[in-house]
Amino acid sequence: MENLRFRSGDWRPLYEAALLEPDGGKLAERITKARNAILDHIEECLVHPIPGEQTAMDDALRSLRRLAKIAAETSAA
Repeated sequence: MENLRFRSGDWRPLYEAALLEPDGGKLAERITKARNAILDHIEECLVHPIPGEQTAMDDALRSLRRLAKIAAETSAA
């Protein structure tokens, strides 16, 4: 898998890119890439835990869910 090469902190640029994406047509793809990077990193952290990362990733996933919901509501309107 492409995202398995991510290491500590590498999910953050993808997360930030999703949050800052102004193009609604690209937003879903950015959200998916960020979510996948975070989930891959969660799996990595099960073997090599990093203090504070779990909370940061949980918050990021929650924000991505909200962003996806808002984007879906906006595109449906």
